Amino acid sequence: MTGDPDGPAGGAERPRHQLHFYPDYRATNPFQTMLHAGLADVDAEAVPVTNLVEHLRTRADGPRDPGVLSLHWSSPILSAADGPFRAKLLLDRFEAALDGFLGAGGRLLWTVHNVLPHEVRHRWAEVELAQLLADRADLVHVLSAETLASVEPAYRLDPAKVVVIDHASYFGLYPDAISRDEARSRLGLEADRTVLVTLGGIRPYKGLDTLLDVFAELADEDETLRLLIAGGVSAHLSADDLRDRCAREDRVTTRFEHVPDDEVQVWMNASDLAVLPYRDVLNSGAFLLSQTFGLPVVAPRAGSLRAWEDQPQVRLFDPQDPGSLGDAITELVAEVRRDPEGLREHALAAARSRLPETMAAEFARAVTPLLQPRR
Repeated sequence: MTGDPDGPAGGAERPRHQLHFYPDYRATNPFQTMLHAGLADVDAEAVPVTNLVEHLRTRADGPRDPGVLSLHWSSPILSAADGPFRAKLLLDRFEAALDGFLGAGGRLLWTVHNVLPHEVRHRWAEVELAQLLADRADLVHVLSAETLASVEPAYRLDPAKVVVIDHASYFGLYPDAISRDEARSRLGLEADRTVLVTLGGIRPYKGLDTLLDVFAELADEDETLRLLIAGGVSAHLSADDLRDRCAREDRVTTRFEHVPDDEVQVWMNASDLAVLPYRDVLNSGAFLLSQTFGLPVVAPRAGSLRAWEDQPQVRLFDPQDPGSLGDAITELVAEVRRDPEGLREHALAAARSRLPETMAAEFARAVTPLLQPRR
């Protein structure tokens, strides 16, 4: 099934082409909205898919061109597998539906967000699924040039199919009108504190437990440090345990729920730097969001983030070494205190160099050939 069956309001003529996409994460992540913003320029519109296998079967059996499926995060395909036998059944069911769709003339576009899903229950099945998508895709969209090397240990991407369209910043997407003083007042922070922030969905791979350990040590040595944590807690973590741990630390301010778009500015503008204590990552929207708000960033030396190593507003750490995280935070805190405006300008310049409209235009150009029927 797909959304928006009645077309644009007011009887306006709808675009000639549809780009069906799955899954639809627009409610909590603006990436897909940003990516699709240029489709009108190629006479196309993005239409969400709610049931992937049903969509593939319906489009394959229909009388018209099956169209294009734009697949993003693949984790929902096997998420219902409670054991290896179920994983194999789900994988086979998806493969059959996909092959029927492609055999009827459908086209597949795969955007590679992660090497594999972060919470992997059946790694072998996820690897098979990724290779299946890589092999069957007409076009593979990667968000950084580093992706091909990063995925190589698990599966192979054909360079001839790959288009690199870098993940954009979020420049202009979020309200940014609140002052530093007002933001700190709302969160109960003193003006003379040095404030670290980690914002976004809280999941095991993001290493929040390690950050709390490291921060406790740093804050014992530097009483001006404060930490902000905001974001919804994944079902893979115990929210109660996390709340209890943070409640015992009066130097940590938390909000364990999704932060609405108009409140993101409060958490970011109250802060001096962002810390992403991730254990592993390929691409990071939070990394680019931080720079969109002019914040320097501590992040892991992994995936696409390696390319930022020499930027003055970025400090990378070894995700296998907790001590490295503490050292990176200490170094960047010192630099923030020495030259806050200089680092802010570097971060904002980085965000402006990756505007959302540029990503949208490049994506629209890349998918244009796929919009034409295969036969």
